[in-house]
Amino acid sequence: MNHDPIHAPRPSLRGWLISLGIAALVSTGPVAARPDDSEQPILIEADEVEVLESERTSIYVGQVQVDQGSMQLRGDHVTVHHREDRRPRLIIALGAPASFRQLMDDNEGEVLAFARRMEYDADKDELTLIDEALLIQGADRLTGERIVYDRARAHFRAGGGGRVQITITPDEATEP
Repeated sequence: MNHDPIHAPRPSLRGWLISLGIAALVSTGPVAARPDDSEQPILIEADEVEVLESERTSIYVGQVQVDQGSMQLRGDHVTVHHREDRRPRLIIALGAPASFRQLMDDNEGEVLAFARRMEYDADKDELTLIDEALLIQGADRLTGERIVYDRARAHFRAGGGGRVQITITPDEATEP
């Protein structure tokens, strides 16, 4: 039995997504992504790759996995737009769903994200989840049609073409 949360079946989001344009701004607190992840080398695996040097773009197709430090991105189709120095500027992942996982700083667990489309903007250090988006941190869950996750500050906002649902689980109280 597969206990990997990236590949675990997830519940249908249809019941959570009711049509209403609403936006929410939520902060998860001081928990942030590991700062050294962005300094690590990037490893990309796929069934096929096409590199368009003149356009500074590479296209990966088939069971694509992108690893950098504790960060992992998976999708069926991933396009990477590069800077002149070959570092990624924009990564677009498509899947049914595409998935993201990253360990948090100070052993605070991990962030998991799922969506049909994910866009990672390296300049802003933001991951945008589009279409049936789900963001999980610990026992807290956020669903919506569009979620923008600021990895460096562990902030997110959600809204767009559907209702946003947030489940916040309080920390267990400790007795003095």
